[in-house]
Amino acid sequence: MTKKFIPSLVCLLLASIFLIASSGLTKSNYINSYPHLPAPIGQEKVLITSTGQSAEGLIIKKMAENLNLEIDYRPRALATDLYDYQSVVIILGYSPNGLAQTQRSFEKEKVRMNDLLKEAKGTNLPIILVHISGKYRDEDYTRQFINESIPYAHYFIGLKELSLSSEVIIALRKNNVPTTLVNNVGDIQIPFNSVFR
Repeated sequence: MTKKFIPSLVCLLLASIFLIASSGLTKSNYINSYPHLPAPIGQEKVLITSTGQSAEGLIIKKMAENLNLEIDYRPRALATDLYDYQSVVIILGYSPNGLAQTQRSFEKEKVRMNDLLKEAKGTNLPIILVHISGKYRDEDYTRQFINESIPYAHYFIGLKELSLSSEVIIALRKNNVPTTLVNNVGDIQIPFNSVFR
């Protein structure tokens, strides 16, 4: 009689082991992922700025114009400039050439970014982080911008090819930041639009 139950018990035991093992792996790599936001979080007028002065901000500027959003593109915006805006989009990506044009060091750019983030949080402005340069700006400077801005973020948009380090994944999960990762830059328009409409 007990021999009839042995195969069932073995199957149940194996299923339990598989479930425990797979849930552990999933949890460690989990990001609060969406194809786009289920409801808008931002309002116009929108400030689009850059940390690290990469040229990718121009792509998001053009995309916002195509979506007929009321925007200002100010890559060097300061915290004192936020009084006129209802949402902030920050393009993350370090460019040594772009930064050289501002005559600002990396450390000063980081201070500008942190002041901007603190002021936006203090005035309850939604903060949307965009990192679309992928592997081309996968250096320590860009990662510092990403890691320091995540605790302030309301939404993160990036490329799937972006090799998000476990540190970034942990920070996104810890801060419960809704995240959309897309295959290519053209796919960003839908999640970006979902922020406002």
